[in-house]
Amino acid sequence: MRSQWKKGNLIGSGTFGNVYEATNIHTGALCAMKEVNIIPDDAKSAECVKQLEQEIKFLSQFKHPNVVQYYGSETVDDRFYIYLEYVHPGSINKYVHRHCGAMTESVVRNFTHHILKGLAYLHGKDIMHRDIKGANLLVDARGVVKLADFGMAKHLSGVAGTRSLKGSPYWMAPEVMQATMNKDIGYDFAVDIWSLGCTIIEMFTGKQPWSGLEGAAAMFKVLHKNPTIPESLSNDAKDFLQCCFRRNPAERPTANMLLEHPFIQLSDHYNGHGSLQAFAGIKIIDNTISTREKSKSRSESCMRGRHSINGHSHPGTSETDVSRVSPHSAPEIVLSPSQPQPNYIMSSSVSTSANILNSVQLATANAQPCYPCLARKPL
Repeated sequence: MRSQWKKGNLIGSGTFGNVYEATNIHTGALCAMKEVNIIPDDAKSAECVKQLEQEIKFLSQFKHPNVVQYYGSETVDDRFYIYLEYVHPGSINKYVHRHCGAMTESVVRNFTHHILKGLAYLHGKDIMHRDIKGANLLVDARGVVKLADFGMAKHLSGVAGTRSLKGSPYWMAPEVMQATMNKDIGYDFAVDIWSLGCTIIEMFTGKQPWSGLEGAAAMFKVLHKNPTIPESLSNDAKDFLQCCFRRNPAERPTANMLLEHPFIQLSDHYNGHGSLQAFAGIKIIDNTISTREKSKSRSESCMRGRHSINGHSHPGTSETDVSRVSPHSAPEIVLSPSQPQPNYIMSSSVSTSANILNSVQLATANAQPCYPCLARKPL
C-alpha cells in the first residue's frame, strides 16, 4: 500500500518512535506524522503500537480548538502511522528554550488559559491526560496552545479512581505515586491540575520542578514537598500555583474553577488568539496633509495638551494628541470606524479609561490568597 503522505523533516522523537512533517501528495496539505516500526515478537515495538492505538482511541473522539486534531492512521509495509494536525512552531518546551529559557507572565497567563480550556474539555468527557508537561503542549503561530500526546490518557470509570503509575515524575502529582504503594488510594482529574502547576513553573523558570534531581530522587521530593514558587511572580500567579499544589486532591480546584481565577481572568482581553487580533479592523492613514491643515494642527496642539477634570484644566497629553499625525512622522495605524474594535482596545474617553484602571486596581487590592471559591467539594 502506498501512502498519500510524503515524509518530510524530523520534528521530534520519543519512546514510541519519531514524528515527521508530512505533505499530502495530492493537496500539498501538511500534517504531523508519527511513525513506529512494527517488529514481530518485539515487546517494545508492541508497546509503542499499543500506545498509539490508545491515542487514536481518544483523539478520534475529540474536536476542540485546544486539543490537537486527529486526521487518521494506517499501516504501510512494516510501519504504523498516525496523522495529526501540524502545529507550528511546536511544543511549549521548545518555545521556552527559543525564548532565552523563560516566558513573561503575560505569555504564561495566555498559555495557561488555553491549557485549562483543553483540560476542562477532556475532564468533561471523564478523561485524564496524565502527562501534562511542556513537551506535550503545542503552540501555533497565533499563540494558541493545543494538548497533544494522549498515549498516557485514561478514561475515569468507577469511584475508586485509577491506580497505575503513569506520567513523568517531575510533573507527577503525589497521589499518583501514593497509589502505587497503597492499593486503597486512587486518583482522578486533579492529577492534571498538579501537572499544570509544574508546567507553569517550567514556563516561568525554563526548568521543570526538581530539575537537578534524578527520577527517583524527584519522586521522593514530590511525595513530601511542593515545588518552589518563584518569588518574582505576581500575587495572582503565586495564588494560582498554590491552588494547583494543594496536597489533598479533593481540595484542588477543577479546571473550570481555575478558569475563574484572577490570574486567568486578566488574560481574557487577548480574546484567546494572541497578538494577531490587535491588527483586526485597522487601516493605514496617509500622513500627507495640506498647508492649511498643518497650520490648524499647530494652532490646536496647545488645546490638545490640556484636558478638563472636574471643571478645571490641567496640563497633560491626551489620547487625541498622542494619535495626532505629524507632518514628519511615518504613517500610523488607527482603528477603522467601519470595523468592530477588538474587545481589549480601550475607549478613547479619559474618564472611561480611568474607571477601567481604577476597577483593575480595586480588584487587585481586594484579592485574597487561596481564593476559597475555587476549592473543590470533597469527593
